[in-house]
Amino acid sequence: MNDRFVKVARTSDIPERRCKLVCVDDEEIAVWHIGEKFYAINNVCPHQHFSSLHQGTLEGLFVTCPMHGWSFSLEDGRPGFGSGRARIYEVRVAGKDILIERPKAS
Repeated sequence: MNDRFVKVARTSDIPERRCKLVCVDDEEIAVWHIGEKFYAINNVCPHQHFSSLHQGTLEGLFVTCPMHGWSFSLEDGRPGFGSGRARIYEVRVAGKDILIERPKAS
């Protein structure tokens, strides 16, 4: 297995349209299960830097921060409402394991 990716959960750990908060290399990452896919987004909202995207609401493939209502795409991090861009992470499923790419050093 490539050390660029790290196992964060099993596919059965995250019910459909739900999220699991994980920590990788000291970064909080929200892993969402939508349809047959899993998405990983930095848990910190770019708007005012609250760690709350794991508690957000979903509309399609956008998660809305519960603090101020700004939304971000789970596919590419772009804003649906508001500005800034959320960091996303590549996700791979290997058997029943969910792996996400390690955060890159800033």
